[in-house]
Amino acid sequence: MKFFVALLAAACCSVATAHAQTTPAVTDTTQLTLEQQQARAAAAQGTLNTQKQASTASRTAVHDSKAQLNEQKRAMKEQKQQLKEQKLTLHRQQEAAKADRQREKDARGLLKEEKKRTKEARKAARA
Repeated sequence: MKFFVALLAAACCSVATAHAQTTPAVTDTTQLTLEQQQARAAAAQGTLNTQKQASTASRTAVHDSKAQLNEQKRAMKEQKQQLKEQKLTLHRQQEAAKADRQREKDARGLLKEEKKRTKEARKAARA
């Protein structure tokens, strides 16, 4: 009977030892799975960071393009205003030149009429 109990105890110890040896294998598999998940998560985080940087660069480019477009619009508006002012100045100059020509024409007419009167006065004085 002692032999049977000793045999039973030896079998229990051997089963416990076998179980203890298989448990680290499960732990190693679990650890390996965890490491793989962590590696995938790190890769996904890296991809996300890259996409964030690309998105930020894209937003910056859009902002810069909008700023450049607004600057061009402002410059065009200013240029349009300058052209309008130049056109008004030209129109004023044309009107002034037209008035000068009219005054010159009137002066020539008066001079012609004055010459005619002088000529008639001379004729009248001679007669």
